[in-house]
Amino acid sequence: MKWSCILVGAVFLLFHLTARGSAVPGDTKGPLSLLSASSNTDDRACRELAGADPRMSLLSGVCDFVLNYNHQLPDYTCEQTTTSSDSHKTVLRAQVTFEKGHERYSNVTVNGKPLDASYRSGTAIRFLSSGELGSNLVNIFKPPIGGEFRFRGEHKVGESLSSVFYYHIAAGKNTFWALRNSQGSIVRPEYEGELWVDRQSGRLLRLQIQPLHLPEWFGFSKAEMVTDYSMVPIADLGTFLLPSRSETTVCLHVGGLRVPSCTKNTLVFDRCRKFSVKSRIMVDDQPQ
Repeated sequence: MKWSCILVGAVFLLFHLTARGSAVPGDTKGPLSLLSASSNTDDRACRELAGADPRMSLLSGVCDFVLNYNHQLPDYTCEQTTTSSDSHKTVLRAQVTFEKGHERYSNVTVNGKPLDASYRSGTAIRFLSSGELGSNLVNIFKPPIGGEFRFRGEHKVGESLSSVFYYHIAAGKNTFWALRNSQGSIVRPEYEGELWVDRQSGRLLRLQIQPLHLPEWFGFSKAEMVTDYSMVPIADLGTFLLPSRSETTVCLHVGGLRVPSCTKNTLVFDRCRKFSVKSRIMVDDQPQ
């Protein structure tokens, strides 16, 4: 059976999903940033989001946060666990390091086997993803802001009340978020989503992304990513707003099946700690 693959990418985020049997990235490096911008970012575009609607002021604050936070993000490493669920369950573990705005992976295993060995034995998951420690947020808000935003309502999450904001980006203004299938065809689709923001703290809680009107020939019936954010402690560094959990669902048209074949990957990050490089200086004390 032939599976398609999906690539979701952006200027600051490279999020790729590789199908079983396709080439698998090794140490992946790219300009991946959680919330990327200079501290000197012009915030006029963020202020304009609020307009005359006071309910939009929280979104304006998130925009400003997104465009000014990354320069404060330290170098750190976390353990990433990906659980893939379709007709069977597969668990991928990896150490992911975020260093100077770049993300790389090491010590990757699938069901306890090294990644290469798991592919040879046929136990690899249907698609892999990387880049969840980065974010599409910066591209949603990067001036000139091309998306349309509106207040959707309020929802209670646990004991907290959240404001939910809907956004929509037309295909003609999408210059960064792309899908690629196993034949190498790429589309930059129209897409929409939601941003969930805690009303009391103004802190981002959730980002949801979903492409719209994908061409039938492309092979996808659905692709959706939902990332939850929380204050995550990084040992020896402090606590930072980071992705804590992400779910990606991909549904494909397979052969003559009437019902699309769907897979969901659930990612969690834990044991985050300061990243440091150990080095040893060798001194040649032999007489010349």
